[in-house]
Amino acid sequence: MLFRGETPYWIPVCGWVGAETNMFRPRQHPDNYANHQAFDGGECIDFRKAGNILTGWFGLELQWEENVCGATIKPGAPKVPDINRWEDYISMPDLDEMDWEGIVNDNKEYLADDRLIQLGIQFGMWERLMNLMGAAEAAMALVDEDQQEGVHRFFDKLADVYVDYIRRMKKIINVESVFFHDDWGTSTGPFFSLDTCREMIVPYIKRITDVCHELGIIFEHHSCGKAERLIPAMIEEGDDYWYPQPSLNDIDAMIETYHDAPITFAVASPVLTSDMTDEDIRALAQKWFEKYGDKRILLTMNVDPIAENDLSKFPVFADKVYELSRIAYQNVE
Repeated sequence: MLFRGETPYWIPVCGWVGAETNMFRPRQHPDNYANHQAFDGGECIDFRKAGNILTGWFGLELQWEENVCGATIKPGAPKVPDINRWEDYISMPDLDEMDWEGIVNDNKEYLADDRLIQLGIQFGMWERLMNLMGAAEAAMALVDEDQQEGVHRFFDKLADVYVDYIRRMKKIINVESVFFHDDWGTSTGPFFSLDTCREMIVPYIKRITDVCHELGIIFEHHSCGKAERLIPAMIEEGDDYWYPQPSLNDIDAMIETYHDAPITFAVASPVLTSDMTDEDIRALAQKWFEKYGDKRILLTMNVDPIAENDLSKFPVFADKVYELSRIAYQNVE
C-alpha cells in the first residue's frame, strides 16, 4: 500500500532487526555463502569451520570481516586488470548450474510466514566492478574515456545476469522485494559524481528495477556511506526506497527535498540503551512519531554497532510506533 501511494495501516518496519521482511539469501548462490549470509531454511552453517575466505561468483575470493558483518575482496592482484578485456579474465555466471530445486526444497517452511519475502543480491554494479578491479582502478575506469566502453559492456552483461536471476527466482519463490547491495558512498561523500553515476550506472540498474516492477517486486537500493548527493540517480533508476545511514546523511533534509518524488526513505529509531525503561522508550517513540508520522517513510531500528544499542528494547519502540500509526491512519482517506 505504501509503495502504491496509499496510506498503509501502519508504518512498516524494514532493515536487519525486527523487520516485517523475511530476509532471503539462499546458500546455493555462491556470493551469499562467501558473505556468511546464507539466510535460508537449510541446516545451520558453522562458518568458523568453513573459513574466512570463500569463493563467490567470478571466482572471487571474498574475505569475511567480522567488524562489518560482511566480506570484501581478498587483497592482492585484481581479477580484471584491464576492463576493456574483461572477457579474457572472467565469464558471466551460468545460472543453469545453480541448484534451483534445492532452493525450493530448503525454504518451504522458512518462507511460510506472512512477512514480505525479500531476496538479497550481494554485489551491485559498482561493488562488483570494485571487487574485480580494485576501488581506485574501478573509479578511474568510470571516467576514463579509454575504459568506459569496457565498463558499459561489462555492466550490460551483468545486468542481464541479475535480471535472469530475479526472473528465475520469482518463478519458484514468491519474491516480493529485492534488496540490492551497491554502496555508493564513503564516510565523507560519494565514490563518483552524479553525472558519472547517471552515465555509467543508472541505465543498468534501471533495467533491473523495471523488471522488478513488471513482476510486482519492490526494489530497495542498499547503499552505505554518505550518498545523499546521488538521490536523483536513485530516483531515475527506479529505486523504491533507501535506508541512509543516519550518522552520515541528513535524513530530515532528504525527506523535505524529495517529499514529492517517487522514492521512500527509511528513518532509524533513536539509540535504545539498556538503562532506558519501557516508558522512556515509549516516550521516544511518541516524539519520533510526532516528527515523522505524517511523512511517507518506513521505520528501521538503529543497529549502529558503535552506539551500543540494546536490541531487546527494539520491540518496545516498534510496538509503540505501530500503535500510534494504526490509530492515526485508520480514518485517513
